Amino acid sequence: MNINSKLVQFATGDLVLSKNEIERNKIETSLSILEGKLKNGLGNNILEFKRFGSFTRNTILPRKYDQNSDIDLMVIMNTEQNIYKPETYRTWIKNVIDKSYPNSISSKDFPVVKLELNYIMFDLVPAYKVIQNWPFNQVQYFIPDKTNIWQSTVPNDINENLRKYNQTTGDNSLRNVIRLCKHWNASSGYPLESYLMEKKIIDYWNWLTSINTTYAKFLEVMNFIAGDKPGVKQALYYINNYRGDFLNRPDVEKQFFWLQKLLPGLN
Repeated sequence: MNINSKLVQFATGDLVLSKNEIERNKIETSLSILEGKLKNGLGNNILEFKRFGSFTRNTILPRKYDQNSDIDLMVIMNTEQNIYKPETYRTWIKNVIDKSYPNSISSKDFPVVKLELNYIMFDLVPAYKVIQNWPFNQVQYFIPDKTNIWQSTVPNDINENLRKYNQTTGDNSLRNVIRLCKHWNASSGYPLESYLMEKKIIDYWNWLTSINTTYAKFLEVMNFIAGDKPGVKQALYYINNYRGDFLNRPDVEKQFFWLQKLLPGLN
């Protein structure tokens, strides 16, 4: 098996949270139960729920490869009577979670509420929405920022571009490269913020249309997002050096050695 095939196998196997329909259904069921418990506990104080983040893009990693891996759930509050401070909503959510999941771990991890089950972590984000009647009935969402102030956000803003690029290439290579980069990021102590890294990769993807393999795309993307970091810079230098040229034959074994420096667990 060549290096490209190993990378694809790693990205579509080990690095996929829900490798099959049964696993994904288990997570979907847990989400639905969680939503039900919150709705039962808070009643009309909750308007609706909105799932967002890497789980909706299928770029979320198993916690074995990313200890910060979590599923994001926006809890959209009913603000018809009043808009309270984010801390009020977090307290409401936390109280319901503690009663509903007494044997699990929950915490207020500013600005969200975390719920840790045996196999997955949930980030519960209090939010509210405003519908602008003109000109297009546009929905504007607000979530807490790090200073406990409501800020506007666009949930799942990069999902459509990811879907479009994957549909264009037809090989899921964009998701594969994102998963590989997220594994590098987690194993390196999170030098990059995960969402911003995904967005940067998706925005850059249009420049990689002439590159055919996941291996080559991964190297190009790693150079783009982290080529200035010493460990990455060194690994990419040796990988590219051992890929050979018109004077030197490729050394696959040494390429793979340095690739494993970027991606621990790749076999």
